[in-house]
Amino acid sequence: MSKFIYTFTIDKVAKVSEKRVEKYTDDQGNEKERSISEEVEKKIPVEIQIRKPTRKQMQEAEMVFSIEMSRCIKAGILTKAMLMNKYSDNGGLVNSEDSVILDNAYEEINKLKGEVLILSSIPNEDRTKEEEDQIKEKQREIVNLRKNIVESEASYLSLFNHTADTKAQNKIVLWYVLNLSYYKDQSQGHKDFVPVFEGENFEEMEENLYQLEEDGNEIYVRIYNKLATVLSLWYFTGKTDTETFDTVLKENEDENEKLKIHEEKISEQQ
Repeated sequence: MSKFIYTFTIDKVAKVSEKRVEKYTDDQGNEKERSISEEVEKKIPVEIQIRKPTRKQMQEAEMVFSIEMSRCIKAGILTKAMLMNKYSDNGGLVNSEDSVILDNAYEEINKLKGEVLILSSIPNEDRTKEEEDQIKEKQREIVNLRKNIVESEASYLSLFNHTADTKAQNKIVLWYVLNLSYYKDQSQGHKDFVPVFEGENFEEMEENLYQLEEDGNEIYVRIYNKLATVLSLWYFTGKTDTETFDTVLKENEDENEKLKIHEEKISEQQ
């Protein structure tokens, strides 16, 4: 089983030291060779890995989600359920039947997560094939439920951008981005993959992200949107196949290119 959710490579222009041999004639007229080191600009491939989270990491991420949900609710931010009920009472956005269906879906996801957590707590060597199959089946059910929820909410998603649920979801995706992203840059002397974001805990990693953004770090600028896109897709749909990620990222690049051309045309007309 692959240990990675997704891998990709970018090219980085960097100055590297290269040695070349040249021939010369010494004072006695003898032809000799000497090695000369010089700095040259070259395209260096930088490998990026998005690793699969361990069970412990998934538990830590879920804790971050729960803490953020609790913080938002205490601050008076409505949850999606509260917002849907508010509109349902007014005969607006979501009718009572749809609200019940979505509420049940969220409850079922939480129930399945708990069951998966209990089964996963059994050591691998003691786990039966039936228990392994149950874990996989429940994970599939969670993926399908999340997919149905996303599809159901698509038409009114903008109203939920500032709910406690969305803020908590953004937080957990950010946690995964910070903790699962690795890279290997030969121009930096990397012999193995190292974390993209440095820090001993979530807060330090998040601060490092802000610093990289402020500094305009080349690697950060070129990979962050890809990291966030892949991990959002993985978190909300459970997708792990490279083909899906390639397709979505290509579509995003095409859209960004069209937007850039459109903006350039508008700038030329002004």
